[in-house]
Amino acid sequence: MTVAQQIRIPNNEQVNANVLHQISKLIAGLFKGLWWHLQAYTSVFSIMLLTFASLFFLYVHYSGRKLTQVLPNNIVIEQK
Repeated sequence: MTVAQQIRIPNNEQVNANVLHQISKLIAGLFKGLWWHLQAYTSVFSIMLLTFASLFFLYVHYSGRKLTQVLPNNIVIEQK
């Protein structure tokens, strides 16, 4: 029975404070990593969106020019 009397249980408040500090550091690290990736991918996706919009504009412009070349030039539009 003397062995059981010598066992000490650590203070729970200190253990909880250390665990909470580690958890807060982990969450802060995850947030910083997520923020960095969001900024990087936002730049990449904005450049991709600009590229696709430019390609779409060029496609519409090229199709319009081809369409005007196919139509006969002697069409007269009546004005009233």
